[in-house]
Amino acid sequence: MLEKYGGISSAAAATYAAMNSEPTETEEKPTPPEKGRISAWVTSVANIYPVKNARVTVFTGSPDNMTVVDSCATDESGKTKEFLLDAPPKSLSMTSGAPALPYTLYNLRVSADGFLDNIHLNIPVFSGITSVQKSDMLPNAVAGGRTDPVIFNEFSSFEL
Repeated sequence: MLEKYGGISSAAAATYAAMNSEPTETEEKPTPPEKGRISAWVTSVANIYPVKNARVTVFTGSPDNMTVVDSCATDESGKTKEFLLDAPPKSLSMTSGAPALPYTLYNLRVSADGFLDNIHLNIPVFSGITSVQKSDMLPNAVAGGRTDPVIFNEFSSFEL
């Protein structure tokens, strides 16, 4: 799905599939996913001031075919609440060569009146960790007629 937007690794796909598969009759039920958090801090790139009431949406899938996980508006400081999200067990990050990735990848769409939308893809969420995603928004007045969202691929490989 995300190949069009920078793609995800096969290990990331395996982690997602493992977290979302049903056990067979002979398998034990998996333990519930642990939780990690994302919050966003939204500012204007032109004047570096906070963007109040920006709509921040956490989603999985591609921007063209998204599954919304949660959404909220920024406060007067340009910050969101902490989104509580499923993440793989912390134990996966404690072992070299673990069978699945120790994080889950989420995406954010940031929208505000008077600005181009920002889309941040492949943000890693680790169990027990709060990640802060900075989103600098480009005012429409200086966008040179551009209307398409600005897409950022945040993916980095975290090898253990």
